[in-house]
Formats: sequence, structure tokens, C-alpha cells
Amino acid sequence: MKKVWILFLVVFLTLPVYAYTLKGGVTYTVESARKEAFADVKYSISSRIIKNNKFDPNYEENKKLIKQGINETNDRYIAYFAKGGYEIVYKNNLFIEYYYDQNGILEHLAKRESLNFPLKKQKYNLDGKLIRMVLAVSENNSYIFFPNGQLESHWLNNKEYDLNGNVINQSF
Repeated sequence: MKKVWILFLVVFLTLPVYAYTLKGGVTYTVESARKEAFADVKYSISSRIIKNNKFDPNYEENKKLIKQGINETNDRYIAYFAKGGYEIVYKNNLFIEYYYDQNGILEHLAKRESLNFPLKKQKYNLDGKLIRMVLAVSENNSYIFFPNGQLESHWLNNKEYDLNGNVINQSF
């Protein structure tokens, strides 16, 4: 009986050592990404949000921050692009991204449906019409579609691929 208890304790106490946590994820094809991206998509938004943000209210401050390489303040995140434009996301509403040109004039905006992956994002022009649909599967994997459902590109790691699998852009 004593041997049975010792065997039981040895087996029971060593089980956690042999435990393995499964890490799963969803794998997307272009077609499944398209289906997910366009589920419940809104093809237009109210022009009011565009009119209220046509000009960056913090333009001068944002330009100074960009020159200093600062990408976060108490109330917003700033991402800047090689061609001089920049993006603002306010911390009090992480679901809307404002894209301004180098002069602080709104070019387009995007609305996120969630803050977790897979992350769906719709980009709208100044008329409030859908211009891009983005499905970010992870930080390193995103599908970008035109409003008609055609794939514009697929970002994988630091490379952007076209519909035929050719590298069309690369970031470092």
C-alpha cells in the first residue's frame, strides 16, 4: 500500500512538469481574410466626424513633437510617415485614427472595430466613403482590401506583397 501511495505522489507531483500549453491561432487565406474583413462592414460614415477634424487642432505642437521624435503625449499617440504626413490617435478614443498631411489637413480617417487581433479597420475618405478595409491578423500580418473586395496588398513581417505575391514595398 505504501508503494502505491509513493507511486501516486511521484506521478501526481511530476505531472505539471510534463504539462504543455497549446498555443493556437487562426490561419487566414486571402479569401477567409476577405470574408472576415467585410463582415458587417460600413461603407460610409457621418461627415460630421470629418468636418470636426478637418484640421489638426494641435498642428504646431504635433510638428514640434515629430521633429523631436516623440510619438506619445499624455493624451495622444503620433505616428509619422516618410512623406511628411502623420497619424493621430487620441487616448480617450483609441478606435479612431486621423491621418493628416504635412500641413495638418485631414486626408482620411480610420475606424477600428476592436483593439485586439484580429483587428478590423475601415479607412474613409473626406466624403465619408470607404476607401480601404484592413484586417490585421497580428502585428506582422495584415490584409488590405479595396471596397469592392479585391486584395490591394498583404503585409507579412516587413514586406508588402501584391495580388500576385510580388514584393511591392519593404520597411525596416
